[in-house]
Parts: sequence; structure tokens; C-alpha cells
Amino acid sequence: MSNLVKVMFSFVLVISFYSINLFAEEPVVDLKKLEFQKIDTDKNGYIAKEEMDAYEEKLFSQLDKDKNGYIDSKEISGDETNMFQAADKDNDSKISKSESGSQFSEYFKQMDKDNDNRVNEQEYTDYWKGIYRF
Repeated sequence: MSNLVKVMFSFVLVISFYSINLFAEEPVVDLKKLEFQKIDTDKNGYIAKEEMDAYEEKLFSQLDKDKNGYIDSKEISGDETNMFQAADKDNDSKISKSESGSQFSEYFKQMDKDNDNRVNEQEYTDYWKGIYRF
């Protein structure tokens, strides 16, 4: 194989690699933007603690499929971020309503980088980028 062909082949591989990574990144960011917009119910560009609490209530209700007041590992799958483990404070293999609320409060504090008691879209997206480690 000539050097020119090797260089061209390497170039194509590098471009393909970066293109795949860029495309893989985009859907997660877009999904988080859409999620941010769902949580920001008053559409002021910020998530207030009350909006985060309301979102947690709704999400907990959706995930608690058997409506027993707990989310167990059968009701949540594909947890690549270890959120289930982080929320299960008493290690009983299920998340209570109290544990869920506590975990969402912790997330809110971590997202609110400027400590103004509200989370803007950039803070929200940056937080999730750190969790998914693009």
C-alpha cells in the first residue's frame, strides 16, 4: 500500500471517529434540552426548586409502575449513571419517595453552580455532560 493511500485511509478513519463521536453526543444534549424545557414549566429559562420538585413527583409516579410507593430495580433499567444506587440511601434495593426527593434536591444543588437557587439551561446541560462523560 502506498504512503498516500495509508495517509488517506488514516485521515478517513480519524474523520469517521470524530464524526461518530459528534453525532453520538448530539442526541443526549438534545434530549437534555427537551427535558430542561419540560421541567421549566413557567418558561422563564430557569428551573426553580419548586419546578424540580414537581418534576421529581411526576417522574417518581411514572417509574413506580406497581404503585407500591417504591422504585425497584425491575422498574428502572439501563441505569448507566448509577443514579439508582446513589438514591438508594439505605441500600434496601428500592428507592422510597423520601429517597427520591432527597436525591433530586442533591442534583439541584450540584447543578446550581452559581448558587442563585435556580438552574439555567447551561448549568443543566453541563451537569448531564459530566454525568454521561462524553
